[in-house]
Amino acid sequence: MLNAANSGHDQRGATLLEMMIAMALGLMVLSAVIALYMQTARSFHQQHAMADLQVRGRMATQLLSEELRRTGFWGEIMTPSRSAECSNMTKAVDIACALPVWGGTAEQARALGLVPKSATTLDDGTARPSAVVAVRYADHGNGTCLTLDAGASPPRQLTLEPPCQGDWHYRAGIYYLRMVDDVYSGERVPALYVNQRSASGNYSSTEIVRHVEAFEVEWGRDETGDGSVNRFYASDAVAGWKPADWDQVVAARIYIVMRSEKMAQPMPAREFLVAGRSIAFEADHYQRRLFVTTATLRNTRLRSAHEF
Repeated sequence: MLNAANSGHDQRGATLLEMMIAMALGLMVLSAVIALYMQTARSFHQQHAMADLQVRGRMATQLLSEELRRTGFWGEIMTPSRSAECSNMTKAVDIACALPVWGGTAEQARALGLVPKSATTLDDGTARPSAVVAVRYADHGNGTCLTLDAGASPPRQLTLEPPCQGDWHYRAGIYYLRMVDDVYSGERVPALYVNQRSASGNYSSTEIVRHVEAFEVEWGRDETGDGSVNRFYASDAVAGWKPADWDQVVAARIYIVMRSEKMAQPMPAREFLVAGRSIAFEADHYQRRLFVTTATLRNTRLRSAHEF
């Protein structure tokens, strides 16, 4: 009977105190696992957003750089002639004036008819840079045929009238910012667009990349004729430039402020130096990065250095 009593005593269940201690320890371990998981998930989401931000920013700057490097190339024609009417900037945007590149603000571009009315800065009341860049050149693509107007005075003016004389085609693109409705976030977000000329002569706008919060370009002019930049000018400083001034541009410094998709955790306020101007962003749920690159307008620089 003594052995049976001892056996029953040895098989008794856990006491209430022991259960409470075990549950407390279990909750502590579970809380630590959940906290670790949440931290890992936030870190992964943040790294993914930064990687996506990097890809989109590099894509935008690389595209603009490549376009600017090609601008001012007219096939076998190194220096097309201009008429006296080209001194008027409203006429200088015509193909006959062979203006290789143009830059300015959205308001100036709208006045010249280069961009639609939707080209605007952010609609949140801030005054962030919203530059417009127009590039033009000849290539072997599918655009409108580019040739010479042999009957014009002076000769060697560019024209887009058929028939083709050779296989060069006209390429024109106007890059600008506009606001778009984002289905994913349900908000209006800023995006970089290009207004391109088709083979039929019509212009249509195409989105390149979203979440571009600031876009500025500084234009580097060769004012001594040696092919090197003497000074850079921001978009708001080139309003009075004529075609002869744009012919001196041999480089362009591009500034783009990109933001990520909306983050779960708040991000601190940021401040960026864009073309010598401080641009502040308040604390919100977006990561941001400034992308800066300088592109050489090799065709304009070649003509300037060799006096073509």
